[in-house]
Amino acid sequence: MHGPVVIGRDVEALVLDPSHRGTEVEEAARRLPCRVEWHGGFRVSVDELRRHPGFRGPGYVEPAARIAVDGLLDPRIVQEAAAPGRYDPQGVKEVWHHLARFGAPTS
Repeated sequence: MHGPVVIGRDVEALVLDPSHRGTEVEEAARRLPCRVEWHGGFRVSVDELRRHPGFRGPGYVEPAARIAVDGLLDPRIVQEAAAPGRYDPQGVKEVWHHLARFGAPTS
């Protein structure tokens, strides 16, 4: 795509992770001039990430463990960790990469 994206013209639907149901993210999405749809949801356990120390290096598993809630990560948890001053932004970015690579549908 070249040029600006106009949501009302160029976007058919915004697809969100179900971890955002009932949150400000959903509220904001519902104000857009396109449909809101949901995918099956993704999450990953810290134990699963420990099985893959070669992906981006073993140093990124411990930041994931600090961010995780009850040993699990999902997009909402990672988004909240990205709030200014909570965690190192680069570490949160790497945790997101791990979630995107190893996360599995929750349903």
